[in-house]
Formats: sequence, C-alpha cells, structure tokens
Amino acid sequence: MNWFSRFLITLLTTGAFASAHAADTSYNVVASNGQCLDSSGVLSPCGKTEQRFVFGADDTVYLPGSDGKRYLQGNLFASKTVSFSTALSTGNASTYWSRPGGNQLQLSQSRAMSAMCLSWQLVGTVKPGVLSAELALCSATAANQKWSLANPLPVDLADASKTQVRSSTRNCLQQVDFTSPLSTSKLNVSACTGTAKSEYFRFTNQGAIVLNGYCLTTSGDAGSAVGLGSCGETGVPPAPNQKWKRGSNSSIVSPSGLCLSQKGTGVVLQTCDAGNVFQYWSTSSVVANNWPQGLADKPTTYVKDQTLSAGQVTTIVNWIQGETSISSTPFCYKTAAYDRGVGILPGCADGQYQDGALCYSNCRSGYHPVGSVCWSDRKLSYQPGNHCTARDALGTCWAWAMNSCDEGYTGDRIATCWLNKPSYQNGAGSLLKSCKSNRELQAGLCYLKPRDGYQCNVTNCNQRCASGLADCGAAACASNANQCVNTISNMVVSTAMMIGSFATAGAMGEAKVGAMTAKEAYKIADTAEKLASATVALSSNINNFMNLAEKNLASISSTDIEAKIAARYPRDSADYRHIAREWAARQMLFYISDLIKDLDTIIITSVDPSGITGVVDAFAKPPCKDHTPMP
Repeated sequence: MNWFSRFLITLLTTGAFASAHAADTSYNVVASNGQCLDSSGVLSPCGKTEQRFVFGADDTVYLPGSDGKRYLQGNLFASKTVSFSTALSTGNASTYWSRPGGNQLQLSQSRAMSAMCLSWQLVGTVKPGVLSAELALCSATAANQKWSLANPLPVDLADASKTQVRSSTRNCLQQVDFTSPLSTSKLNVSACTGTAKSEYFRFTNQGAIVLNGYCLTTSGDAGSAVGLGSCGETGVPPAPNQKWKRGSNSSIVSPSGLCLSQKGTGVVLQTCDAGNVFQYWSTSSVVANNWPQGLADKPTTYVKDQTLSAGQVTTIVNWIQGETSISSTPFCYKTAAYDRGVGILPGCADGQYQDGALCYSNCRSGYHPVGSVCWSDRKLSYQPGNHCTARDALGTCWAWAMNSCDEGYTGDRIATCWLNKPSYQNGAGSLLKSCKSNRELQAGLCYLKPRDGYQCNVTNCNQRCASGLADCGAAACASNANQCVNTISNMVVSTAMMIGSFATAGAMGEAKVGAMTAKEAYKIADTAEKLASATVALSSNINNFMNLAEKNLASISSTDIEAKIAARYPRDSADYRHIAREWAARQMLFYISDLIKDLDTIIITSVDPSGITGVVDAFAKPPCKDHTPMP
C-alpha cells in the first residue's frame, strides 16, 4: 500500500471529515506579566504541562486529569496561600471563585471579612525569583490581580489522544520523577500502573513523543541512552533530536535512523533490526503505522528569535479576533440582561452634611453643625483671672486688673472673655441630589452603576453596542439598521463570511483565493492522488498567506489594530512577524476547520488546532463586546 492510500485511509478512520467535540473548555490563566498559573501555584512561561484550567458551572476552578479534578483553593489562615485540593470546601479554605469585572478571581463562599482575590507576588526568601500565587485584598487597580483566559481548548478527561507505549514483555515505558535535572536514567521500562502522568504519551503530528509535557529526546549515536527533555513551546517545531517516526515491525525510529531499544530497565538507541524483539513497541490505535501523518514539512507560525510565549501570542491574537469581529461581522449577540436592583434615595455630595431634607456645606475647620448654623468648637466664654497692678512696700496688692484674653476672644474688663464669632449661618441649603460613587442618579433615585459595557433603563440593564454598531434592542447589535430586521435567532456567521471580509486585493487576496480553491479541491477529491495533491496545495497556500501577512497585517485586521501592534512590537521584528503569522494561521484554520479533525497534520501553530472549533464558535455566534486596550 503506497503513502497516499495509507494517508487517505487514516483520514477516514480517524473521522477526518468530522468536527472535534468536547464537553468543556480549558484555558491558560495568564497573569498581567504574560506568564501562566500552573499546578504548583506559581507562574511560569505559558505552554508547559498542567497549565490548563476549567471554570466549572458551579464556580469552581480546577485542573482536569485522568486521576480526577484538582480544585484551586484559597487558604485564608495559611499565610493567604493558594493550593490544590481533590475535594470541594468552603469557609477558611474555599474552592469557589467568582470573576468580578471579568479580569479578577475573587474567593467566594469563605469566611473572609473583606474581598480576597488571587494575586501574585515575587517571593525573595523561600524561593528566590519565583513568582508565586497568593491571596490579597481585592483592588480594581492592582496589576498583579489582573488575569486573562487564553488559548481555549476542549477538555476530554479520558484523553483518548494519549497511549501507553508497551515493550515486547508487555511492560510500559514510563517516568515517575520529573524533578530537575532530567536525566536518561529516570526513563525506564517497568510494570504498567495506568497512571496518566507517568506512562501515557502523546504522539504529535510534528513527530514528537510527549510525556507530561516533556519530549522523548536522543542524546547521541548507537548505544546512547534516551530520556525526556524540555519541549519547545506550542507552535515551535520539535528540535531535530526530538523528531521520531514509526518504522517497520512496530519500531520507533530516531532522526538518525536508529531504533529505540529496551536495554535492561532503560532505553537506548541501536541499529534497527527487524528481528530484535526489544525494538518492538505497541501503542493504541491513535498512533498510525505511518505516524507522523501529513506533510513532512508543515508550514509553521514559528519565527526565529521570537520572544513571545505561546500564551502571550495567543492572548494578543484573541484580542485581534475580538477587535476585528466588532467591525467584520454583520451582527453580534448581546449577553443576558440583568436587574441592578431598586434605587435608593439620594444623599448629600462629598463635602456636605445632611439636616432634614436639605444639604449644607461642611462647616469650616473648628466649627460643628447644628441645623443650618455652624457653631464654634471653642468655649463661648471663660474667666482668665486677675493680676496685681499696684503693691505697697510690704507687698500688699492695692489694685487688680483682668488678665488678657486668648486670641479670638474679647474681655468685658471685669472678669470674663467672650468668643468673638461663636457661630455663623451656613446658607439656605440645597435639595438631596447626590449618589455615592458606586451609584448614579436616575429618575430621582440612586441606582447601582451599570457593569462595564452595559446601559440601564431604571432597573433593567442591557449590553451596550460598540461604537459604530446599530442597537437592535435587547438581543443583538448589527453593523447597520437593515441587519436588525433579520431573524436574530437564525443569525450565524460562516467561516466563509468571516474570511471573505479580509484581504480582498493584491497578493494577499490571491493567496486567500488559492487556499479557498485548494479547500474545494480537497472536499471533492475522490482518489488518494487527488487528495494528496489538494493537501499539498492547501498547505502551500496557507504558508504563502502567512508569509505575506508579515508585511500585510493591516489588510487582514485593520489599520488601527496594526498600528497598536507596531507601536509595541516594531515592524519586521520577530515578535511582530510571529503575531502576524499566528493571526493569518487562525483565519486559515477557521476556514478549513470543517475539513479534517487533525488540523495539525497541515500546520504548526501556537493554538492547538484540535481546539480551533471552540474558537470558531466565537465567530459563528459572536458575542457583543466593546473595544478593549491591547493586552
């Protein structure tokens, strides 16, 4: 059977024409410094293992896994730390969270007297230089309490994409110790335990074999040991010594053409020998006989010398998507309306006090109010005493005089000092018409201010349409009033509609048309040869589209978006080109997402293509949102 036939059969047997599906979505939780929260409660570069969090409908935040859920837990009386628990809890240690404003994580169902939020702080004593998550008093302005959700991907707790790697003796290739430094002696062949973290590998379509976020890595020639090493970030092609392929007789072949072989309880490289049973490795059906599938040289968003992590570039591309969707999609769906509660009577403004139904300016310093009159805090009068003014030779005083009065007092020349200005009239007063800072005056009452992006009519609050969009009422916004007359419930944006609004002229337009043509050829291919030819053409046009995007970012976004990116990442810099390629790749992935399940057989990108369907949904029924600053 030739390569084309095997490729076609593999596509069909793996549900090539079916879309991916997952019950939940996991995210990277990205701090304002661009790093991601991980399973140990510290911040580290995004793209590593165990950084995928699910926000449950029950207000929990957890790490999914084959061994169950591990809940993010805030501990009030343990130095305000955060940890992970396999059980739900409330009170002093709570596993429940809310997201006020959408960019904070506030502990809920706890005994905290004040609102406590997830924060991060540089720990310089216990772990020098380690950014550790903790709890702190919530502050809307604290940069270290800002968290964004990036890189949405579907969650499958069964994780059928991973497999055990069994030797001819039915033992498993496994590693239990992942502490630094990694060494080849830690990877061994032992009795299978069924533990996902230590013995379930993922075989990527880029040729990497990954266990718990680390890649199977060669270190030399025949006879050298094999171990696990750090993988490049998502979107970065595997290193040359981390690319493998399936060989004959179920062998696993290194880039140098040597075979992975069991030697005692360890693994080494040896010259491939079809008769050597120690080079036989069985896997589940997720690893095809012709793995890795797809094109040998796939187009990639990777740019040499790029500095942005996968999480950072994904956050920026998510922002580009949100900004372009406002102007490129003909309509959007408003989020649910809410009731902000009844209004309360207004009060006095800052710098005023209330007496009855009127407001008066605060009294001057040294005075206090009594109704509309301000009275001095000083005594109205006092007796300063007398002093002798005439004595005889024997010391007898024959004349007395009153002592001087303090400043602000006048004496009666007898015995008493009287306050010069004991009171003053504080004006006529004004009606109550001011609200506290968190409320606004409407129809004579003070109501809670609307949430960001909302507008309220008395108590009912609806999402506000972004600048330039027509308001279609409670349900949607549209690019113009005519769009509002469509049946809102039937409004769905197709990927063709989305991609059709960008790059309509010049070389970018030609590359886009080329990709569209290749896609249609792929859909109607009825032979393995035609399918392979269409795949190569599609890949080539995608790569061309990404190459051109490096110089034409504005044509696939907007001049305003491009200017904001260029202001932070200079044009022609590696990071600018990386962002442009990622956004171009995402548009292409939108367009071809209905073709095959394993999109990473065609392209290498920072967003795991297996989760692109979740991102497409954000365009298919786009939620209304206002313009936001670039992250």
